[in-house]
Amino acid sequence: MFKFIHSMRFRVWLIFIGFTTIILGFLYINQIVMLPSYYTFIKTQETTSTARVLERKWDDSDLLDEMQRFSREHEMLIIANRYIGGIYTSQLVSDFNNMQMHVLNRKAALSTELLLDEVLQSRDGSVTHKLSIDGREVLCYAVLVGSKSDIRGLIVTYGFLQPLKNTQDILQSQFFLTSAVIFVIAFLLSAFVVFNVSNPIIKISRSARKLTTGEFFMNTKRSDYAEIKTLTENLNKASREIAKTENLRKDLFANVSHDLKTPLTMIKAYAEMIRDLSGDNPEKRGKHVQVIIDEAERLNGLVIDMLDLSKLQSGVAKKNVTFFNFSMHLSDVLGRFSNLSREHGITFVPEIESNLLMKADVSKIEQVVYNLINNAVNHTSKDGKVIVRLKRKKETIGRFEVIDTGSGIAKEEQPYIWERYYKAQKSQFHKRTAVGTGIGLSIVKSVMELHGYSYGVNSAPGRGAAFWFEFPCE
Repeated sequence: MFKFIHSMRFRVWLIFIGFTTIILGFLYINQIVMLPSYYTFIKTQETTSTARVLERKWDDSDLLDEMQRFSREHEMLIIANRYIGGIYTSQLVSDFNNMQMHVLNRKAALSTELLLDEVLQSRDGSVTHKLSIDGREVLCYAVLVGSKSDIRGLIVTYGFLQPLKNTQDILQSQFFLTSAVIFVIAFLLSAFVVFNVSNPIIKISRSARKLTTGEFFMNTKRSDYAEIKTLTENLNKASREIAKTENLRKDLFANVSHDLKTPLTMIKAYAEMIRDLSGDNPEKRGKHVQVIIDEAERLNGLVIDMLDLSKLQSGVAKKNVTFFNFSMHLSDVLGRFSNLSREHGITFVPEIESNLLMKADVSKIEQVVYNLINNAVNHTSKDGKVIVRLKRKKETIGRFEVIDTGSGIAKEEQPYIWERYYKAQKSQFHKRTAVGTGIGLSIVKSVMELHGYSYGVNSAPGRGAAFWFEFPCE
């Protein structure tokens, strides 16, 4: 029960019913309860405005015609008394209703002389009375024509108020019937809105709950409402990204396990060989020990790369920015690959412009350069060529490129090569050799984004690959 009360369905329904109740309550007060007061106010305005209009037309020849028109339109009795020098001379009376006029003249407590005295004593030259004649209420309004020192006439309007009891009863009955119909419509409309708004959200919630059970591939139906449609699209996209991340996590564990298992197996095997076979043979023992050292270095490199990537992607890594000669540092890095060049028969072609200065983190930029060159070596066949190029693209922009003669990368594959272990699992053109750790390009991406440099790859199947980045050149 508590959950239902706090649900969106109940609250939307409550808002509809509450809003309908407020509107109907306002209409009841305004149209039924306030009807007598509002009717009296309107009739008072009619009698007052009529007298003021006739006051302005006092000298017109069609004054009587105007009196007759107002009398018919507003159902009122109008009397115009003329005075010359303060002496009553004549009277104009609208032909409203002879019987009512007779009753009014006979039973009205207010005579023309009494009204004139009250008007003269008033501040604005007018007076209003509410009379009761034979149980009917009559509004009386008198206004002076001219001034108190120069009395020209007196206009008196009598507006008859109609009894509203029957009208109120009819309106009240009609109001209750209309209210019942409106409440039914409001209930049905609220149910329709709740169904069309809350049901898609409930389905989205159920689909989102499946994410906790490992069902990442959602196919939530879209809604006609723009907001729910956007929410559905975002949730479907999030589920796909979560599924991709989960697959990446599984691939990561599988590849890391493989990368750890292979050198550990080698270390164990050669250690047993030293123990059982070559322990007394210095030459064989030295070769076996060197294998153990090489495999240990592979393990160490894998761990260091994973730690570096974790720091970069989590934002923990900080830049230690300095000015340095990038050309000189690049030459030093190339020197480390001289042994690989001899072992694999790969030819390095350096095209390095001298004295290019860079403002960056030296160690991280060297790591990027090393990973790009190592990646090119791993994907270049024997007797292939790797071009390492550093030049000034513009006066203030430098460009670094590593170009290999490998198999190349398809265009649709290129956006994904920067992911960890992507090439080890999915790329049909690149394959990781025993030298790499599989996360070198991920480190390149993170370092470039840390420095705010642009980077990318230009490649096509069978035409090799050119990895590059550009930087502000001092």
